[in-house]
Amino acid sequence: MKVMLLLSAFLVFTSAEVAGQNLSCSSAVTLNGGTIEVASVSSGDDTENLQCALDFAVEAGFRDIFLTSSDYVIGGVSGRGFQGDVRGRSKGATLVTVQNGSLNCSEAIGTAMEFQVGNVSVRNMTISVDSPCADGNAASVIAFYTNADNCEARTVFGNVDRVVINGSGTQGSDTVIGITADVAPGCDSSAQKVLGTLKVNRSELSDLEFGIRTSIGGGGQVDINYNLITRMGLPISILNANQSSTILANKVSFNDVDSYEASSGLGTTAVYLGSTAASPDANTTTIKNNTFTDGGLSTSGVAVLAGQTDKGINHSMVVTGNTFRGVSANTAGAGLVAIDTNDGLISGNRFLSAAGTWIDISSGDASQGFVGRDILGWAVVANDFSGSTANTDIALGERTSGIIVGRSQGLPKVDDLTGENDVLESYTTSNTALAQQRGLLRPTAEPTELFHMQLVTLMRLGPLSD
Repeated sequence: MKVMLLLSAFLVFTSAEVAGQNLSCSSAVTLNGGTIEVASVSSGDDTENLQCALDFAVEAGFRDIFLTSSDYVIGGVSGRGFQGDVRGRSKGATLVTVQNGSLNCSEAIGTAMEFQVGNVSVRNMTISVDSPCADGNAASVIAFYTNADNCEARTVFGNVDRVVINGSGTQGSDTVIGITADVAPGCDSSAQKVLGTLKVNRSELSDLEFGIRTSIGGGGQVDINYNLITRMGLPISILNANQSSTILANKVSFNDVDSYEASSGLGTTAVYLGSTAASPDANTTTIKNNTFTDGGLSTSGVAVLAGQTDKGINHSMVVTGNTFRGVSANTAGAGLVAIDTNDGLISGNRFLSAAGTWIDISSGDASQGFVGRDILGWAVVANDFSGSTANTDIALGERTSGIIVGRSQGLPKVDDLTGENDVLESYTTSNTALAQQRGLLRPTAEPTELFHMQLVTLMRLGPLSD
């Protein structure tokens, strides 16, 4: 009994000593067992308190920061090496507002919640953002980075779970990104690429320029699952990555914002997969069980746009079990466009209503910066085109050969430009004349043009432009 009393007294004394010596925050930041609790303050700026909680958690090894109030207002906060959760009560019960003009965005992307290396989960809250930059450029709401002071420390495990991020769309004055996983500004974006994982689960993103933007190396895992993404400039973008990406069971609308500058390429595409000369040599992408809905605000919306410039890489793609919902206004866009990309499987998808072409696989034009190589290794099988009203369902373009288009897919209309592919069933036979005729019609922007526009827009954000 005496031992138990002594042990209890020691634990109480130790806890009080830790709090007294290390928790030098305001009274809004308190310890509750192993949890650091942060209450909002009446002054309307919770930045200092949340930063203090993060600093103490890193220093003392605490793994749980809980936002106990309903409303918070913050500028930029950051944690290096944090291992744990930053969580609210729920998406509906915790609102964090990023103050307008509170972030320094002049030399690099500003960030409202920045985590360098570590293992961090942001959970159960809504984050509202409008025009967070004080001085131009762009800002990310949540960013997972390498260590900016030691660029060789590159591993971060990021998780965003049940978080709503709402922007103000084109009404805001800044370029806003929802979630970023990339090399820290100032580090080498090619040789010191971020390693680790990113998981975005059951979250909602709307009215932002960019939704989820990643460039992870070393074969890191990226899971983007069960999210709702609407009214975006570019919902999902993966550039110069060597990551194993699974984009699963999301509901993504695209081509549903018409107020971006045409030269940006924004507002037209759901998923962008790009590589340049700075890219690693391999990448893997699985797109499964999603619903892509075309809003029809331009004639050239594209659900999935993949392409390679300057050098060819091994990019293995699997596109399976998705529903592509088109619209009659989209006369020049597509469901899936793959430029200079080999080795893909397109299987078990449903294509409803219209697009310019549902599936477009081709070599790129080297004079436009694409690789321009022979295209092999694709199979288009077990899909359902019975609900399609597109003029062309499958276009097999320049330098394609050996691509398999299987039977029993609802008699898709196949345009085999080279005549060197294995088209086992088609509503129409090979139709080079149709392909040539389509080439004479200049749409609002062809997919190849969109690819380059979006590439330039992404590279301007940095540090991918380093």
